[in-house]
Amino acid sequence: MSEQRISRQLVLASGRECSLIPIRNDLIRNYYLLAFSKEQGQPSATEITEMLTLGISHAQHLAGEQLGDSEAFTILYSGYSTRREKGWHVHIVLLGNRWRKAWLYAMLAGKNLTQALRLRRDDAPRSAR
Repeated sequence: MSEQRISRQLVLASGRECSLIPIRNDLIRNYYLLAFSKEQGQPSATEITEMLTLGISHAQHLAGEQLGDSEAFTILYSGYSTRREKGWHVHIVLLGNRWRKAWLYAMLAGKNLTQALRLRRDDAPRSAR
């Protein structure tokens, strides 16, 4: 992933902020992150709920605007133990059809396999098992 630029700053009811960031990725098109800044610490349960609601709302808007179908999107959230990057975030991927969804899942499977085999950086906490 490269070239991250904030598309929009969003203020949560708590006054803390999150950012909608378009991600330039040659393998996954129409990809965005809704990210809570690491500098703010971890979001509260209420902020997480609000961010997921905002993520769905923005995904619907973006999919309608870019694809002509406000329901052509996928939202992904990884809990602390399963995410690669530190910091709380929601992935928004606009899909046009089932083939793009299949491609997304294939890319995610490959990425997670390389992380599990420790061939790709992964800063998720390790379990004691």
